Amino acid sequence: MSKGTILLVEDQPGFRRIYHDVLEHEGYEVIEAQDGEEGWQMVKSRKPHLVLLDLGLPKIDGFEVLKRIRADAETKAVPVIIFSVLGEQKDVKKGLEMGANDYTVKGFYTPRQILSKIKGLMSQVEVKPSINSYKLKIDTAQGDANKLQNEIGLVSGYQCPNCKSEMVLELLPDYVRNEGHWFTAHFVCPQCGKSF
Repeated sequence: MSKGTILLVEDQPGFRRIYHDVLEHEGYEVIEAQDGEEGWQMVKSRKPHLVLLDLGLPKIDGFEVLKRIRADAETKAVPVIIFSVLGEQKDVKKGLEMGANDYTVKGFYTPRQILSKIKGLMSQVEVKPSINSYKLKIDTAQGDANKLQNEIGLVSGYQCPNCKSEMVLELLPDYVRNEGHWFTAHFVCPQCGKSF
């Protein structure tokens, strides 16, 4: 069984390969993003147990990714270790003030030392088995679609109130029930990741 999922947000393939191998060897599931935007989307969609975050990233930088992680109710508690060549005191101070759990400077720490930091943070995280969810698109042409909309009070139809994209209904197995296959459900926006 995996010890947990770690998202590695790093644009340099060499660094990704080294840390991917070290972490995987220790029993973690490793997922990767090559730029800040992809990293943020993976935090939202995959819900990793920890993020190893570079700062000098294409599209959006690591500071912006960290800001988004800490501002979102679903991701604000995810531990983040900044992993960067930016070792200036002002950068370290800024990263920690923005909510990073730790700050490591590339070249100052070996992969084993960074692994030790990761293990320390991961020991505080409860790793639950992953649960498959099912996302369903609502066909508004079907008769019960309008009824469902009215019953649960969706004033703007099936559009996300936040970004106006079309929402989907996400079903999650409810394992607390003793009989049958029960689900809990909520609407989620695939574009901005908000749940309703």
